[in-house]
Amino acid sequence: MAGLDRLHPHLRDRIVNELGWRSLRPVQELTIDAVLDGANAVVLAPTAGGKTEAAIFPLLSRILTEDLAPVSVLYVCPIRALLNNQEERLGSYARMVGLEVFKWHGDVSESKKRSFRKTPAHVLMTTPESLEVMLISERTDAQALFKGLSAVVIDEVHAFAGDDRGAHLACLLERLGVLCGTDLQRIGLSATVGNPKRIGQWLQGSSARPSKVVQPTTRSAGGRGGRGEGSRLAINLSTDVEDAAKSMAKQAKNKKTLIFVESRSAAEKVGEALEGRGVEVFIHHSSVSRADRTQAEERFADSNNTAIVATSTMELGIDVGDLDQVIQLDAPSSVASFLQRMGRTGRRANTTSNCTFYCLSPESLLQSIALARLAKAGWVEDVRPPERAMHVLAHQVMALVLQERGLSRHRLWRQLEHAAPFAGVTQDELQELVQTMLEREILYQSDGVLTLGRKGEQRYGKKHFFELYAVFSAPPALRVVHGSEEVGFIQASFVSMHDQREGPLCFRLGGRPWEVGLVDFPKGVAYVKPAQAGRVPSWLGVSGTLSTKLCQAMRHVLQKPGEEAGWLSRPAALELESLRATYAPVLELGPLPLEELDEGVQWHTFAGGAVNRLLAAGLASKTGTKWVAGNLSVKATGVTLLVAREAISALPSLAWAELAVDAARHMARGQVSKFQPCLPAGAEDRLLAGKLLDVEGVLILLSPSPPRGKGSG
Repeated sequence: MAGLDRLHPHLRDRIVNELGWRSLRPVQELTIDAVLDGANAVVLAPTAGGKTEAAIFPLLSRILTEDLAPVSVLYVCPIRALLNNQEERLGSYARMVGLEVFKWHGDVSESKKRSFRKTPAHVLMTTPESLEVMLISERTDAQALFKGLSAVVIDEVHAFAGDDRGAHLACLLERLGVLCGTDLQRIGLSATVGNPKRIGQWLQGSSARPSKVVQPTTRSAGGRGGRGEGSRLAINLSTDVEDAAKSMAKQAKNKKTLIFVESRSAAEKVGEALEGRGVEVFIHHSSVSRADRTQAEERFADSNNTAIVATSTMELGIDVGDLDQVIQLDAPSSVASFLQRMGRTGRRANTTSNCTFYCLSPESLLQSIALARLAKAGWVEDVRPPERAMHVLAHQVMALVLQERGLSRHRLWRQLEHAAPFAGVTQDELQELVQTMLEREILYQSDGVLTLGRKGEQRYGKKHFFELYAVFSAPPALRVVHGSEEVGFIQASFVSMHDQREGPLCFRLGGRPWEVGLVDFPKGVAYVKPAQAGRVPSWLGVSGTLSTKLCQAMRHVLQKPGEEAGWLSRPAALELESLRATYAPVLELGPLPLEELDEGVQWHTFAGGAVNRLLAAGLASKTGTKWVAGNLSVKATGVTLLVAREAISALPSLAWAELAVDAARHMARGQVSKFQPCLPAGAEDRLLAGKLLDVEGVLILLSPSPPRGKGSG
């Protein structure tokens, strides 16, 4: 029986007669079968490939057939903007069959949430952080609300699985299962993931349901196929942002264009450079106000000759209508990100997905070509879910203590032991963690019941336990306000470091210049007025660490010409020729060439930042000299070729796991997790090493013969 025929008759009738669909896409047919057969599933299809319908249709059918009570289905998204964007779509499908959808996140009014608590909808759309609020807040009776929960859909699952938010979400799924006493059906949706079976294992947790990967057989269906084929690509070299903006503006005339950049500061710089060039420009990043982001999305969807300059906030499938082109300033750090962005185009019939790069440096040019080559070959990064995540376990201990209004130690483990992030964690390690938190007064114990301790309240209990809603940290920020309008957010350090003797602080935010008047630090508000000009603010962020695979692809671009000849502008082609000529004498030395410089040595590993940082620590331990690590190489000043060669030859004998712990302690600048203060010393060391370094990558790199240096035999 075809998937469409298996749906509830009322839903099937609405799909055919209201939507006008006579058939479904292969991914939708296959997903309907998987869901109605009771399986957990990872569903792979390109952006705009019909994944949302693939998941929601069989779940609506289950609600109707099984007469499920609300809340029956959770629909979890990584960002609020995607929830806002999907709300009307999911709501329209639900309303076709007399059901309702409710969206819950921080921007939804308390009155609407109060109404939802009284009369829940069958489908609840939310984020992990808002879900945590529902579980631990006294305002919501979570047990009553979720007693009928049957299934969870995780949109853009690849955006969760590889980091702490994904670890948090996996824990929430386990806690929900305990709360409602049901083996929850789990469905993950993605366009770009290299290892869907591993994501399925991460999603599975304690579920005893069978697990399936739903992936149509065509290469364009997602996974490792990606959108590398049948696409149009151009790679240009620009001298600076102004030079790039001139070309971008010409290209964007009378079209709908998304311009992706790699930082909020870059978004503001590009927006400023595009002013007055004949294209309506909007800025879209996490520090721009929600109202301005929504306006950008709405104006963009309804007009042409419009460009949105965005960070990754526009990467995750937000529908802004038919898009003509994607422009990328410099290069993203992953193939998955590149494919997501280019996949925003080519959705209309007889159109082609496309992307135009404007590179501001030779390194960016090399990275862009390498990304395009990997995508063309159908390669996408594997997502590596966190394991033995003790900092997330500390977070969940506190969250559960609040959720249950006090909890005994043995009941803690029952709720969390099957969560994927804690695979390999023993009961003894949990007890050590709890004991450490008790000793540090983060927890308090009385009559065998754990509650939040004095220092736990001080550190995590402010603003109604706001610090426990999210597993990630954000730098202190000020809300920027003009009259009654919220402009966005700026980091407090940027404002506090301004020298008033230089005059008033003027900066750009949301594409407009502002002058700071009064700053109310206790309330976290900066009051501003329009200005004539302003500098681009700085936002703290993590510098790009590239993967070993991408760095090796960059080496391959230097060594062997490929399809890129058809992608490159003449200046880009000439720069690539120059790069190849510069690197040729070095790369001829072998797979891991060691180059002698006037002031020292440089080891060209092409291994990526996490591997090279650890290699630099190992070399420093052998030479007594500091080594500086980049993504492509490590280098040292004042070290001879002979000394470097001997140090490299000795690297395989090092105890890398122990060295990583020691090195990570010295590399860490501040906390890598806000729950770090909860951890015993050993767990904290492992956290730092895992976040900053790559022991496995180092061992793989050192397995071949040691590199030959210039002049060696």
